[in-house]
Amino acid sequence: MMICVKTLMRNLSITLLLAGLLGAEQDPVKAEISSAADVATLQDGFLLEHVFEVPENWGSWVSLAALPNEGETTRIAAGDQYGDIYEIKVSGENISVAPLEIELKGAHGLLWFQNSLYVVVGESVEGGEKGVYRARDLDGNGSFEDIQPIRIFQSGGEHGVHSLVPSPDGEWLYFIAGNYTQEQELDGSQVPKVWDEDQLLPRNPDGRGHASDKMAPGGKVLRFRPDGSQWEYYSTGYRNPFDAAFNEYGDLFVYDADMEWDMGMPWYRPTRLCWAMPGSEFGWRNGTGKWPVYYEDSLPGVVDFGPGSPVGTTSGQGAKFPAKYQRAIYCFDWTFATIYASHITPEGHGYTGEWEEFLTAKALPLTDGVVGLDGNMYFATGGRRQGSNLWRIRYDGSEKTEDAWRTLEKPEGKKEDRWSRFARRIEAEMGGIEKVRALVGKGSRAENITAVMGLARVGTKEDRSTAMQELLGMPWDELSKQEKLSWLRALGLVFIRTGEPSESERADVLAKIDAHYPNSDREVEDELCRMLCYLQAPKVVERTLLLLAQPRSESEIPDWTRLIERSQGNYGANAAKVMRELGSPRKIHFAYCLRVVKGPWTPGQRRQLMDWYAREENGKAQKSASLGLKRMREDTLANATEEERALIESWGLEVKRDPFADLPVAKGPGRTWTIDEVAALAKDLTDADVKNGEKMFQASLCAACHRVGRMGGAAGPDLSNVAGRFNPRELAVAILDPNREISDQYGFQYILKTDGSTVMGKVLDEKDEILVVATNPFDFSETQGISRADIKEMKPSPVSPMPGALINQLNEKELKDFLGFLLGTE
Repeated sequence: MMICVKTLMRNLSITLLLAGLLGAEQDPVKAEISSAADVATLQDGFLLEHVFEVPENWGSWVSLAALPNEGETTRIAAGDQYGDIYEIKVSGENISVAPLEIELKGAHGLLWFQNSLYVVVGESVEGGEKGVYRARDLDGNGSFEDIQPIRIFQSGGEHGVHSLVPSPDGEWLYFIAGNYTQEQELDGSQVPKVWDEDQLLPRNPDGRGHASDKMAPGGKVLRFRPDGSQWEYYSTGYRNPFDAAFNEYGDLFVYDADMEWDMGMPWYRPTRLCWAMPGSEFGWRNGTGKWPVYYEDSLPGVVDFGPGSPVGTTSGQGAKFPAKYQRAIYCFDWTFATIYASHITPEGHGYTGEWEEFLTAKALPLTDGVVGLDGNMYFATGGRRQGSNLWRIRYDGSEKTEDAWRTLEKPEGKKEDRWSRFARRIEAEMGGIEKVRALVGKGSRAENITAVMGLARVGTKEDRSTAMQELLGMPWDELSKQEKLSWLRALGLVFIRTGEPSESERADVLAKIDAHYPNSDREVEDELCRMLCYLQAPKVVERTLLLLAQPRSESEIPDWTRLIERSQGNYGANAAKVMRELGSPRKIHFAYCLRVVKGPWTPGQRRQLMDWYAREENGKAQKSASLGLKRMREDTLANATEEERALIESWGLEVKRDPFADLPVAKGPGRTWTIDEVAALAKDLTDADVKNGEKMFQASLCAACHRVGRMGGAAGPDLSNVAGRFNPRELAVAILDPNREISDQYGFQYILKTDGSTVMGKVLDEKDEILVVATNPFDFSETQGISRADIKEMKPSPVSPMPGALINQLNEKELKDFLGFLLGTE
């Protein structure tokens, strides 16, 4: 169980307190290491210890580096985000801290390498320039008198220049920079310098304007020789990576950030650990333009973590930890006070990975971590001028801790896969257009599609006919899912890079794919929607509005709630709000595509979409999301006819009030509950808090549709005597998989109207050939009348109006209370 932070400074010496109060700057501050077992939860066998409370006038530490030991004394350098660099000496349980004699400030990154201290200055302090510096103590007196700027950058602060990581062979230093770091002409590049935005549909910038002028290549990894020469691009397409680490195979892994304002939107991408293979691209583009992870002109992450604020990253090399943890890559999350241990395994030509929460806490704003030369892990907390501390993780378990780190040869992938296709294309693009042309028509079908992507990226308009011929010659029905996604992306790149399709090309493409939309596979369906709306396909509006009318799927509910309780600041609160008001990201995608389809539509089709906007724009937790939807609606109106715009204005549609605004809120953190877990939990409810269970029944939105006693709605079955009708497992199935059995009494109808619009709802009444249809499963007072003469087709919906997995926001105690309320009510 997580325990709140207590006052930890009981063992600090009077010297430390005086230093903080009186502002001593040069004399070393001394203290003793103390236990911090009640601050955080760690994996079994590991101990957390408090090393040092940073005096207020020594700033907020965000960067650490291991320095050479002095005998048995471990030395570490630490950088204040907006100030000086400090030296920490650890000898047994005693520590000594003093400012380092170096005239550099605002260090985001520190690295001791080849008798030099490399400093990445990320903040302009006292007129200092941002960039990479090399500092040396030439006379050995402890003062770094020789400071040389290696390269100066124009960049933002927290999205600018960050960290340095040495290659295992010592030949290169890898430099990590965020998306506000200005592009420069370098000596070379491992990445083909043909990057572009590559948007098939017009991209909308962020609703609040964040990074709206930041274009490809975005965040990046550069590398250079330790003497400062031979700078080159190595990997691109990140948002704001702060740090990276190498594994035993000599491959670099980069911890990239999400855009928290995009939570709940289809273009949101979680924080993730990426293998930065040479020439790699990870598809960050500003605003709505981020590439889906399945686009094969980019690479996927190896490990997805969810929302967060990535900061330090380090490997377990040199740690006196069990072998598993020596080989792990540790990712530090500032917002949710978590150190993730990522366990990476080669798979094919790439990698797969899984994570565990190595350390979790409620109030530790983690910044950076490093393995000291004593084999312990040290990490700092602070950042953004918060109070700062230094901590130590030590292993005290029974497993062996001898050095298990080995320099290994990565196993050769035996089969073609996405990683090998990407590498093959990059190698060809770096070799020039003839190398790319030589790939086309060769290899497997997937390899040929990838080759066409290369042809679109580096070819000329004369290569267009070859690209179209290759794609149109492939049998769509025989393509695998990934091949279909890549086929659509390759076709999009041809149109983006070489021009819009001719009428004959448009007809040929529609003849091949139009009949496959809607599609049973959601990702293929999403990409077909994008392409068909771009092509202004016949009846694409009617078919897409049908998808827009369907209830949200439980698979669209993300597993974020486990993190919310451990939030620093407003981030977690916003995430909790997003969870409560989350609509369907896929529906937003459908509307995003439909906005480019030109009028005229039928009045019914226009009304259906504009009603959706009126509902969806209400009460978005993220202001940029509501502003983004407003911009989408404006795009939709811009592509309508003048007559349609006048008609829409006459309706006087207003954004509707949020019906869930005043409901109780679950504390969480939740989890993705399984049927077996819910059934097991329901077997013993003796300690369930029934009163809190009633609140959780409301927080999970169950009360909106179901009645228990006198409380709740009537859209779904009355659950007052559910204990007599369901055993625990049956109840778990009904909650988590509502589509398994849909009662005729409570199911919705799918209605296709003659004007092309679609309605999904419950038929409540019929008067004079007018059906009264409830369209909101949570509020049956929200109805519309539909004339039978206007109905082209009506049939039962295969999807339950009840969203699945609503209980995933509940923690174990809250779920037990929920079940106690439900099953204990007569």
